[in-house]
Amino acid sequence: MSILKKIILVPVYNDWKSLDKLLRKLDNNLKKKFKEIQIIIVNDNSSQKPKISLNKFNCIKKIEIINLSKNVGSQKAIAMGLLYLKKTKDDSIITVMDSDGEDDPKQVSNMIDKAIKNSSYIITSNRKSRKESRLIIFLYKLHLILTFLATFKWISFGNFTSFHKKNLNNLFRDNSAFYAISSAIIKNCSIKREYAKREKRYFDKSKLGLISLIEHSLRVNAVFVKNVIFISVLYIFLASMFFNKITFYIFLSLVMTFNFLILLIKFKHRKNKISFIKKRIL
Repeated sequence: MSILKKIILVPVYNDWKSLDKLLRKLDNNLKKKFKEIQIIIVNDNSSQKPKISLNKFNCIKKIEIINLSKNVGSQKAIAMGLLYLKKTKDDSIITVMDSDGEDDPKQVSNMIDKAIKNSSYIITSNRKSRKESRLIIFLYKLHLILTFLATFKWISFGNFTSFHKKNLNNLFRDNSAFYAISSAIIKNCSIKREYAKREKRYFDKSKLGLISLIEHSLRVNAVFVKNVIFISVLYIFLASMFFNKITFYIFLSLVMTFNFLILLIKFKHRKNKISFIKKRIL
C-alpha cells in the first residue's frame, strides 16, 4: 500500500511576502498532525525573485517551484501545476489554495482528512462571508445568481480545494480548467462542500476589481457555453410570450451581448501551450 503524499499547490505572482507568511502558518497548523508536507509553488512569471528558506519549517520538508514562461493568470497557472502533478507517479492528496491569506490555513487539515475519506470527491471550501468592499460583495453575489440563471450551476467556491490525485483524470477530461478551476470541478467531478469564511488578506488590498470580476464571471460561464446558449434561447422564447415589444428587445439585446462576451472569452482563454521550467529549490 503506497503512502499518500500531502501536497499543497499555490499559485503566486510577485506576492512572495504573503506566501512566506502562508507557509509559516501552514507549517504551524499542520506540524502536529502531518510529518511531511510538500509545497508546489506555481510562479506565474513573477518579476520578483522568491526568498524562501526551508530551515524555518517543521513539517514542510520539500518545496518546488514551477516557473511559467509567461504570465497567464491564476487559473491557468493552477491548471499547469495540476497537469504537472498528474504526470507524477506517486499517490497524493492535493490541496490548492491562494497565497494571499484569504484561504484559511486552519482549514487545510480538515480538508485533507475529508479528501482522504472521500477519495472520489473533490472537497470544496465554500464561502460563508467575504472581507471586501460592499460593492465587490454585492457584485460577487450578483455573479453567483447570474451564473446560476445562465447555467443552473451554483458555484460558491474558488480555488481552495482538496482531493485525491486520481480526480485529475476527470478534471482534465476537457479544457475547462484553463478557463476556471471551479467550473471545471463542477462540470467534470463530484464534490463535497465544506463551509468557511473568507479571511482577510495578509498584505495590501484585494486586486479583484470590477473589470477582473466581470472577466472572471464570464470565464466561469464560458465552461458551460452550450448550456448558456440553450438556456438563453429558452429565456428569449419565454420573454417573447410575456414581455411587451420594447421590453423584449431590451432583454434580447442584453442576452445576445452576454452570449457574445462569453464566446469572446471562450476564444481568448482557449487552451494553448504554456511552456514552463520545473526547478527544485529546496
